[in-house]
Amino acid sequence: MSAPVSPAASSAPPTASRSSRLRELENGLVLVGIFFAILMGSMDALVVSTVLPTIAGDLHQVDGVAFVVSGYLVSATIAIPIFSRLSDLSSRRNVFLVGLAIFIAGSALAGLSQNLTELIVFRSLQGFGGGGIFPVAIAMVAVSFPPEVRTRAIGALSASSGLAIVAGPLLGSYIVAVTTWRWVFYINLPFGLFAIAVVALAVGPLRAVAKDAFDILGAALVAGWVGTLMVALVQVSDSGWAWTDPRILALLAATGILLVLFVWWELRVPAPLIPLRTLRRGVIAAANGILGFTGVVFSALITFLSLYVGVVLGQSAGDIRDMIYFFAVPMIIGAGLTGALLNRVSYRALVVPGLAVSAISAFFLTNLTATTPLWILSDGFVLSGGVALPLIPLGFGLGLALAGSTIAVQNEAPAAIVGASVGLAKFSQTLAGAIGVSALAIYQVWSYTQLSHGATTPAALQGALIASYHGVFLALALCVVAAALCAFGLAGRVPVGRPAAVATPADEAPERSSRGPPLSEEPLGPDSPFPPEVPAPGR
Repeated sequence: MSAPVSPAASSAPPTASRSSRLRELENGLVLVGIFFAILMGSMDALVVSTVLPTIAGDLHQVDGVAFVVSGYLVSATIAIPIFSRLSDLSSRRNVFLVGLAIFIAGSALAGLSQNLTELIVFRSLQGFGGGGIFPVAIAMVAVSFPPEVRTRAIGALSASSGLAIVAGPLLGSYIVAVTTWRWVFYINLPFGLFAIAVVALAVGPLRAVAKDAFDILGAALVAGWVGTLMVALVQVSDSGWAWTDPRILALLAATGILLVLFVWWELRVPAPLIPLRTLRRGVIAAANGILGFTGVVFSALITFLSLYVGVVLGQSAGDIRDMIYFFAVPMIIGAGLTGALLNRVSYRALVVPGLAVSAISAFFLTNLTATTPLWILSDGFVLSGGVALPLIPLGFGLGLALAGSTIAVQNEAPAAIVGASVGLAKFSQTLAGAIGVSALAIYQVWSYTQLSHGATTPAALQGALIASYHGVFLALALCVVAAALCAFGLAGRVPVGRPAAVATPADEAPERSSRGPPLSEEPLGPDSPFPPEVPAPGR
């Protein structure tokens, strides 16, 4: 994972070469451990969703089973900014390990649950630990590798979301087929313990230099407004509560009050939990907009595409899974290629075309009918139509946007708050996705009710159902368009030769690693993994 060796390094003594190879091996091992941790957290919700009917039947409790998923989602969303900020104030490695430990403990307890209440509580604990895994991992990479190396690393790590879509349902179905649903949670233990061992042994503390106090009030306020908002949306979308229900009105009123207080406090306090002031930086603001809009698409597309293929087209679970693969696999490829591509082109030159292609592809989903085949093959093997065709460029473009925006944020953020800045981006993506899925579910039901009013024939009812899904797909296409417009704000490109996150003297002092001197003061010699610092083009 080190930078290309200079001509001078070719004459380095054998001990220097061995040291360089050892460092590369160590860095590779670290990334493997982090990748498994991120994949485990990303895949967990998808695996559990697959086995929810089995869990409900085994515990003899159907009512409230949706909270097994929503409880995890709410606690994970709240945990993202908390863990991200803690990683800026103390050892990033240790904060990462604490999040992993909480996730593993929650997994073990969830597997031991004897009733639905226990499962919801332990899933929420699991989600709280899981919420800190991705942003803190990205912050660790940001301060441990030079930009041209970490672009490739973060591209690969971002691909874990797509891989989770592919592997999650398969793993959940396999576990239920061969053993009890409890192993859906127990399976996290060996992977989590492996990640803990690797990171604990191979990564130094990565002590932060920020000496600010943790924003306790900000954490309480974000937990309050996110919690009340998500509970209201879940009750309306899953439990059928009316918007005019006094309980929903009270929750929404509390959300509004707590949100206003939160924004006021975060803009006032010197060391906020969520650095809203960093949104003044155009690249960070643009990246948050991209991740927010694509977060809605990423979360909602899988849900509603599965429903359309299963309910309207009447296809099997295997066919639904195949359609998801046509979206997820190109997304993995797009995210994986982003690192190498961004070392050659600017953020904007990569992300804007990717999202433009995704937007055009997304509009094709609004033309699906009750007779649209899953795929059309020309000459027996060339995919030329059907539901599958637009999913390929749609997924590829979203993969480019997801990884490219994340890389832009961690390159542009001051090193003292790189964790909180990456956390803000992930928070935007997760919260927007959660709100988007619930809001679109509510819209789809309302739209179908309105369109099917007075319908008396099966054909008319089916037409109303298809039209309601078309409205959802149109909304998702417009979200991709909005993300593409935000991408024009991604000015600049990956800096060359800068070993730690972007920093200015006013922001912070160099962050130190236990594996050597300050990262920004790494000695330059034949064995140095960092080339001499040069001005970043396009900045």
